[in-house]
Amino acid sequence: MKFGYFIPLIIGLTLGLALGSGGWWGFLVIFPWIGASITIGTLIAAGRKGRKKEIGRRLSLLLISPVFLIFLGIMQRENLQIEETVFYTLLLLNTGIFTRVLIHYAIAKIIGPLIWGRGYCGWACWTAALMEWLPVRDKRPVPRKLTLIRYPVLLLSILLPLVFVWLGYDWVGLHVIESGTAAIMHGKVGSILWFLVGNGIYYIAAVWLAFRFGKRRAFCKIACPVSLVMKAQTRVSLLRVKPTGNECTGCGACNRSCPMDVDVRSYIAGGSSIRSTECILCGNCSAVCPVMAIR
Repeated sequence: MKFGYFIPLIIGLTLGLALGSGGWWGFLVIFPWIGASITIGTLIAAGRKGRKKEIGRRLSLLLISPVFLIFLGIMQRENLQIEETVFYTLLLLNTGIFTRVLIHYAIAKIIGPLIWGRGYCGWACWTAALMEWLPVRDKRPVPRKLTLIRYPVLLLSILLPLVFVWLGYDWVGLHVIESGTAAIMHGKVGSILWFLVGNGIYYIAAVWLAFRFGKRRAFCKIACPVSLVMKAQTRVSLLRVKPTGNECTGCGACNRSCPMDVDVRSYIAGGSSIRSTECILCGNCSAVCPVMAIR
């Protein structure tokens, strides 16, 4: 059994201990849980061949989801979507308070992608946990022009909480900026409402787009603003799909298996690692390559 399979668990335990020992106890739950889920997924995938390997990653997504949806979202009243991250960024600028929401976001979507690119999208996204199990068989690439829709969605996600702050709506908890830390818990009522509505919109959009375009990951390509937050870091990330040195036969199996429409064949045939910012490190291309030209 390869040591590499346990690296996610080790990273999770390290982060949990480092952050939890001197701060909030929940870090001792979140990061080890995420790390263990990914390790379990990779171990399951390792015991299978071809497209059957995909089940490991899909199970990893399911195992991780309760951390974000139940433990953080319902029990802790925390929402890790962009909108609440913007809110807590404003809180930081106004009070100097660096909340745990910002810590989560920084590790998963700002700093982390410098190491694992968009691996979060492939292995830990709670919206993808639903998309990956939809009874949809990927038929065709998403039209390139539609991928530009993500940009106005990102802008809306940033502007929306700013508008609520400007209007002074307390029901989303934005009054915390003016009232200080004593109001944070009171603002959690608004936070859970934002969490339920925001995630509901994401799930509804994800299901509709998947069936509309015959592609489970259509939402990621068309409407997910989070993908744009990680793009720049993914361009220079440490981990990426690479050629093994075995000659590519040009069969195209890798391209057909890619859920994100990456032209894997061109990279591998050219002897280059995949530098596309759409790659989510799912491993499908490597699993189906008949000559093991991809790792």
